[in-house]
Parts: sequence; structure tokens; C-alpha cells
Amino acid sequence: MKLWEFKKLQKLPNFFLFYGDEFFVDIYTKQIENNIKNTNILKLYFDEYDFEKAKSHLSQNSLFGDKNSLIIKTDKFPANIDKLVNIVGDNYFYLFFYGDSKKVKTKPFKTNFVRFFKPDLKDLIISANEYMAKKGIKNIDLNHLKYLISKIDYRFLFNEIDKLSLVDNVNNHIIDKLVFNYNETSFDDVFDDLFLKKEYLKKLEYLIFEGNDEIAIILSFSRYIRILYMFNLHIKNIGYENVSRDVLGYQIPKNLEEIRKKIAFKIKEEQFLRFFEVLLSAELELKSSKDKVAILFKTFISMKNLI
Repeated sequence: MKLWEFKKLQKLPNFFLFYGDEFFVDIYTKQIENNIKNTNILKLYFDEYDFEKAKSHLSQNSLFGDKNSLIIKTDKFPANIDKLVNIVGDNYFYLFFYGDSKKVKTKPFKTNFVRFFKPDLKDLIISANEYMAKKGIKNIDLNHLKYLISKIDYRFLFNEIDKLSLVDNVNNHIIDKLVFNYNETSFDDVFDDLFLKKEYLKKLEYLIFEGNDEIAIILSFSRYIRILYMFNLHIKNIGYENVSRDVLGYQIPKNLEEIRKKIAFKIKEEQFLRFFEVLLSAELELKSSKDKVAILFKTFISMKNLI
């Protein structure tokens, strides 16, 4: 079903699949988690998915007679989903899929699924108004809301609304001054591809072709590794939730956060040390060498060999 059909549902079935545009997937992830917060919840994120563990949770009886809930978030469609749907019974099972929509298998869910498409201006205004009504935010009128939407990546819309909610009279000048510049040059996609063992050379070559400074790329890489290290510490010492908000002070798009958490969790302490050593060496070489492109490629190869 589509978004408008989903919104017409009087009651959400006890098993459901959400997939498509991450903006909406993230909205309904939070909504569903809030609706079932009083149940016995098991959350399995990305590589944490284990069929036997999921099956056991849905099959077992709660000690206090409460219902069991299973939440799976992933970018790879899990195996044996049909078997989980068949045993859900009176419990709850919700799958939030952040991967390629072409790889989704809706058949096990029968008609209990919704696909979200990229929101247009009307969708974003409706979502923003619902969010502001829930939060009691009244200082952003329609015209300034439209201007805000035009200035940012829509995935950050709620973050910026929260920021602007602290201002008495929101206007275009305030929006220009306070919203984050999400369109600034970013190299993180290349770093993600490297760590996910995907093809990264074409993106790196394009960055060089566009005239990006090699030292700037290396410095950005060092920043990226520092953030991964802080993610790693947060996951191991505090937990898997609210990582980017706690570490960075703001919520990055959910799919990017899950990718970075997935990468960070797998890196060992000694690997981080070696990463920093390679990048520091590259920074020093770049400052004294004429063939900066060669050093840049050598650095990426060295990093790849350490992963």
C-alpha cells in the first residue's frame, strides 16, 4: 500500500513491513516503538539479525503475561521472514527496511506493508505540521516553513524545526543564520564505500577531477575516523541508540547513522590506531610532495588493506 492508504488504517496489524524513503521509515519507526513500549521488546539492527533469536523471542511466553515485540531494522532483507510472520500469533513483529526497495519481499506480509516514496513539498509540510503539533511548536508559519524546506536536505527537517523552536520570531534571515549548511562538500560517501568494501575509486577520481584539495580529503578522512571511534565507544559503553545525537549533538539521517554504527562496531581498537597512523603519515607527505594524487591513492589502498 501507499502512504495515503496506510494512513487510512484504523488499526495497525501486529506484523508489518515498512520500506522506501528513509524520512518516512524513520518517522514510523519512532511511532511504532512508542506504541509498543509497554511490551517485551527485542530489537535486532542490521548485522545483529539472527533468525533463531528472533524466532525464540516471538515463540516464548512472557513471564508476566505481556506481549512480545520484535523490531528488525536492516538494509539487507532478512532470511526466513515468512517463518517469523507465521509464528507471530498475538505478538508484534515490525520490519523497517532501509535498503534497496527492489530487494524487498512483500509476499510474506500479505497486504501488511507500506512503501514510502520521496516526499514532495506537500508531504513535507504535512509531516512538519504534524511534528510541530505534537511538540507544541507554534512559532513557524507556513511561508517560513516552505522557505526552510527549500534550504535544507529534507531528511534533517525535524532537527532544524527543533532548533528554530527556540527562537521567538522565525523569519528567513533567522533561518539562513541558524540552519546547518547540508550542501557543503562531503567526502563521507567515499569513506563509507571503502569500509563497506564497495567500489570507491570512481567517486574518489571524481572528487579529484572536481578540484578538491588532497589535504582536505585526508583531513576529512581523519575526522571521519574520529567519529567512527566515538561511535564505537558509545555502542560498547552506552548502547546502540541515539549514537549520532549523543556524539555529534544532532541526528544524522537514519540510514547514514546505521551505516556508520555498523562500520564502527566492527573496528577493533588496534585498527583505529593504525588508521590514524596512516592518515597522519599521509598528511605529512602531502605537505612536502608534488605528486599529491599518488599519495592520496596510496593512502586509500593502505587503509583498505587494514580493514
